[in-house]
Amino acid sequence: MSDYYQPGYGPPAGGPQQPYGGPYGTPQHGTPQQGAPQQGWPGGAAGGGYGYPGVQQPGPGYGPQPPAPPTGPAMWAHLGALLTMTVGTMMCCGLGAFLGWIFPLSLRGNDRHKHDPYIRHHATQAVNFGITQAIMAALGVLLYVASAFIFAAAATTDAQRNSSGLAVPLLTVIGIFGSYALSGVICAVIGTVKATRGELWTYPRLIAWPLSKG
Repeated sequence: MSDYYQPGYGPPAGGPQQPYGGPYGTPQHGTPQQGAPQQGWPGGAAGGGYGYPGVQQPGPGYGPQPPAPPTGPAMWAHLGALLTMTVGTMMCCGLGAFLGWIFPLSLRGNDRHKHDPYIRHHATQAVNFGITQAIMAALGVLLYVASAFIFAAAATTDAQRNSSGLAVPLLTVIGIFGSYALSGVICAVIGTVKATRGELWTYPRLIAWPLSKG
């Protein structure tokens, strides 16, 4: 036996030897180091255990979040076109039906919004909607006037001119273009709601021809 255990010497300084060797108080072989995240440990001390197998990764609310889309200006792109065509038509003898594209076009060209892809998308859709509705309104007026002139030219007697035959083509034109205008109003309302919710929206091609590219 060495002098280490001879009477009068006592245990070594720092306490008894550990079973795995090494000085007392230091990490031993086979023992996890304190503070080091281990594989499969939920919430390891260093780094919170992120990236280790079996550990839940950070969910929503951790780290920087993307900014919310500017829903206000995007909403007004659709709503401005809709109000111009509906209210303007009632107040200005149908003139508003031809001007629905002006407000979204000015919104898209504004210095504050022209570089924002979300606003540009909705404004472009509203511009196409306004231009398409203006073209269809002009076509409706043209067909209405043409029907009246053709019937008047074809009528040779006063009885034919005073008959109700003119009402058939005129009512047909009014019914077709009235239904088309109503469909456009419904689509504009949907676009307004989609823009408010932060969602992208594309009009049906029949309602908004893709004339302008965003």
